[in-house]
Amino acid sequence: MLLLESAPRSGAGFVAVVSLLLAFAVAAPVRAEEAKSERATGKVVSYDAAAQSVVMKEGGKDQAYQVKAEGTVLTRTTLTMNGKVAKFDELKPGMLAIVYWKPDPSDAAKRAARKIDVPKIPREFLDEIEAAEKKNETE
Repeated sequence: MLLLESAPRSGAGFVAVVSLLLAFAVAAPVRAEEAKSERATGKVVSYDAAAQSVVMKEGGKDQAYQVKAEGTVLTRTTLTMNGKVAKFDELKPGMLAIVYWKPDPSDAAKRAARKIDVPKIPREFLDEIEAAEKKNETE
């Protein structure tokens, strides 16, 4: 409010101030939408260091995620196993994982993983999950 009171009310200065305020009002919701990430759960199928990708089996279908194993905290994909930071070559097929991802800014059809979490799951629960998956496959 103070900005508008001190701005000139006529001429190019007033138009510039109003235009700037409108640009921020329109751009803010766009940035909020970009910040949203999705979450998916499945089993690790493979990790390809050369292609910088992880393939997960989700709901019976393979889904690829782009990963960046190195870089700053803001740019790399974080991998945790049992609550501890891990390296991507530790990913093994069959591990249950949660992937937090965003659409790739350059290609919305691609998924860029921001974080992959492999939680510690007790063996008895893993046995139940495997039994349920086999049952679903036969139906």
